[in-house]
Amino acid sequence: MSALLPLAARVAAAGQVLVRSGIEIDRLLAAMADDGDPVSANLPSSGLFVSRLVCVDPVRQHIRVSCAEQKRANSALLAARSVVLRCNHRGARYAFSTTGAREVVHDSEPAIQLALPTRVLAVQHGRTPKQMQVPDFVELDCQVRMGLLAFDAKLIDVGLDGRAFLRHEGVIPLCAGTRLSGARIPHPHRPPIAVDIDVRQVIPSIHEGRRITRIGCQLRAEPADLEELIRLFILDLQ
Repeated sequence: MSALLPLAARVAAAGQVLVRSGIEIDRLLAAMADDGDPVSANLPSSGLFVSRLVCVDPVRQHIRVSCAEQKRANSALLAARSVVLRCNHRGARYAFSTTGAREVVHDSEPAIQLALPTRVLAVQHGRTPKQMQVPDFVELDCQVRMGLLAFDAKLIDVGLDGRAFLRHEGVIPLCAGTRLSGARIPHPHRPPIAVDIDVRQVIPSIHEGRRITRIGCQLRAEPADLEELIRLFILDLQ
């Protein structure tokens, strides 16, 4: 498959796809919100909860849905420890689990806020979802060089267009617009992959109580090599 093949085409080809790229999850949920697609959840105590996404915030790591017309359904969702939301969107069915429901106000209207999901299952219409063993995601160590400075980083996300995020454990003198040439990314099932990295964002942050640097970037590599990296974050489940 081409590295630029959109998600809908991948779902059509494979029948079932697991998305664990945060970049693509953000894009997908934002498109659902823009389209006004209904989202629903089966709640044992109150039947069906039906709503729409009104906000997707990847920075604060949450989504917001409008309140359902039935107050009982809203109360059941707020009381649930976790919930699976489902949505029919642009020719495929999507399901994602989320937690932490709480009441908020969004654009002067009552809404329910939930955690941004980390996985989305996409299934082609007419297919029955299969229960499959999915390998755990392992962050990939990268060896990166910037002039005379060499540093380690972890590849934590890759989108379908080669957009990616790295995480460096500490603070590094790096700025947007830098090209990091000849980085090597070990792959769990094949030889290391050579990429050039165009830095787009440098974001000081905190991870598990430690100071880190998140690096938003664009990966430049041969299409087949980029596809190998994408497949670690967007899995065909055939």
